Amino acid sequence: MKRALALLCAPLALAACQTTLPVIQAPPAGEYTALSVPDRTFDSEEDVIDFYLARANTAGARIDREIGRADFGEANRIVLVTTDGYADDSVRGEQWRIVLRESGDRFRVIQAGIRYNCARGASPGWSRDLCP
Repeated sequence: MKRALALLCAPLALAACQTTLPVIQAPPAGEYTALSVPDRTFDSEEDVIDFYLARANTAGARIDREIGRADFGEANRIVLVTTDGYADDSVRGEQWRIVLRESGDRFRVIQAGIRYNCARGASPGWSRDLCP
């Protein structure tokens, strides 16, 4: 009886482990300029974030990271990285939207994009285009 109960509870425990991340309601991909996707896998979501941040000038900026589950398509992770406080009179910050697929114990980027938080111009705020 105990063995049967254990066999019935195992799938529930596994499902609970897989749903611990919150679902992130991210802006759609069309609001971002597409970035190239690296042809490699990563050990963790944080390694993916570091990969993209290493290619940006974020010195002195505040960096917020959100990692959660995607509620669309074949991806099972979505990462939003938002920077703010740039020492630039036209750009306040940037936001990366990175969609990942988990494969075993590794992560592969399947979609990535960036948008800019413009500080001036006719339409300050988020833009997929470079700020004026």
